[in-house]
Amino acid sequence: MQREFVVRHFESIGARVRFRPIEMRLVSWQSIRPDAFTIDIAKDRRGSYFDIAVAESPPEFEVLHKDVRDRHLLLMTRDGHRFLCGHDERDWFVAEVPARVSTVRAAKDALMPPTVREAARRHAPAATARRKNALFVRQGEWFFVPTDREFPADLILKDEPLQRGPGSKPHVCEQLYRKGGETVYIVGRAVFTEEEYAARVAADKDGSFRNQRRELRVLNPEVYVRGAIRHPDHAAVHLEKWHRVYINNEIPAGSRGSVVTGVPPVGFLD
Repeated sequence: MQREFVVRHFESIGARVRFRPIEMRLVSWQSIRPDAFTIDIAKDRRGSYFDIAVAESPPEFEVLHKDVRDRHLLLMTRDGHRFLCGHDERDWFVAEVPARVSTVRAAKDALMPPTVREAARRHAPAATARRKNALFVRQGEWFFVPTDREFPADLILKDEPLQRGPGSKPHVCEQLYRKGGETVYIVGRAVFTEEEYAARVAADKDGSFRNQRRELRVLNPEVYVRGAIRHPDHAAVHLEKWHRVYINNEIPAGSRGSVVTGVPPVGFLD
């Protein structure tokens, strides 16, 4: 019965939700707790829907608050995890909220990057509710804050990917400048430092690791962008001046918790 109420709440914002057992083949049996669950967006012939996979003793879910007009709701588990579920531009999304909030508005505020949230406190909530406002421009999980800085032309990268981490769809930036950060290798969905990667290659006796496609990336740099920012799930953003890039404050899921920008893939190893 409890799940039926959750389903009705999702339907009231125009969304579908399905509960199903966790597929054991996707996760090692040793890592699945009886109360484990995942929340994600899946697609079928009817379009996107909220996919909630649960283990043998699933947690109870409760809808704390919803904004029907904005097509958002705040979902909470029995142990206090909170998820903002809603529609953003072209599709549904889910983000775990890093605070004990009780309303959709408070969840959105908690998901703002700390620097952006501090600046937003000096404005009325309505002033920062839109994706494009005087304080920032937002595209998905990325916040772009205007700056008066300029950068040398020979250090500006073109059509550069910007992504939360391996496995996420990159946002492609027409012009990007980055400073600092750590060079890493991405193999599949795993991230290796240069030292870790060298050690794995040295220990790779049969070539199964070194023959996998690798990508060279820069982890957690200071990033600025200008021009068009494109992503298949969002309307393109056009920034006439440079903007400092911040990622939202969402609790990371699995390996998707790092800010990653890239350089062109280096392909297969010899």
